[in-house]
Amino acid sequence: MKRVLLIGGGGFIGRHVAYACVRERMRVRVVDVFQPATGPVPADGLPEHVEVLAGDYGDAAFLRDALQGVDVVVHLAHDAMRMNVECDMPQEYERNILPATRLMEACIEAKVSKFIFVSSGGTVYGNQPVGVPIVESATTRPVSLYGTSKLCIEHIAMLYFSQRELPAVIVRPGNAYGAGQTPFRGQGLVPTALASGLSDREVTIFGDGHAVRDYVHVRDIADAIVKLVERGQPGEIYNVGTCVGVSVRELLENYISPALADAGVILNVSYHRARRADVEYNVLDSSRLTALTGWMPSIGLTEGIGQVLEWLGTQRKSN
Repeated sequence: MKRVLLIGGGGFIGRHVAYACVRERMRVRVVDVFQPATGPVPADGLPEHVEVLAGDYGDAAFLRDALQGVDVVVHLAHDAMRMNVECDMPQEYERNILPATRLMEACIEAKVSKFIFVSSGGTVYGNQPVGVPIVESATTRPVSLYGTSKLCIEHIAMLYFSQRELPAVIVRPGNAYGAGQTPFRGQGLVPTALASGLSDREVTIFGDGHAVRDYVHVRDIADAIVKLVERGQPGEIYNVGTCVGVSVRELLENYISPALADAGVILNVSYHRARRADVEYNVLDSSRLTALTGWMPSIGLTEGIGQVLEWLGTQRKSN
């Protein structure tokens, strides 16, 4: 039975990965800075039988204990994303790049069979030609602190693969969304727009709404990561996307607004000046992942947005 350690496994994507691992009969250990709750579905918490260690993976002694008996490490943690707030690279290095580097070194020492780094397909590529799905070999030109930080960690992982035999696999997901994604956190347009409508708040959009994104349901991302736990090749990079682009305006007008209208809610949107840290086009080509594992996205936007709306409604009732 494969033993998987999820660093940051109590977060939005991590909870879904934990459930996906359990479905594949893997033993799961989660490291997070807080003690995540258990719940009947990943949007509510972690599976009951997952081992949880609350602590800072930047603590060498704590990390050494967490790595005991582990086959595969999946690194999902990222502290305090400030993609559009400030550009403080020294602080970002201390907060995310250095701890990730030390995690890799600890994985080499522990002789894990695979190290999977969950990067960001939505930001590491930067501005790319419009209309052409992005392949993994595309030149990376991040224009945000978040994307630059993720790409730095990727480069270190690939250096350690080449020089120190770290069995590193890079995963680049598109724009994740799904039930359990907390709105109003500066990321996650789908839950923020839906929650804004439900609470009679205006949705703020930076730019004219024509920016195109690749929205991938979190369950599909989790399934892709688990397939790569099994079959991902060290030294390789894999996109996780739908290969379908949807503009922000299309998302709001064709998906979000109709879902809210069915609930008797009207969505109000205001458009503001674009931010320098946002790209105009990001759609991912996942053919490499599909060829290796057979993975295909299974949840469309209409179904996925309905799930998010239902979850938000449940949260509102419980509060």
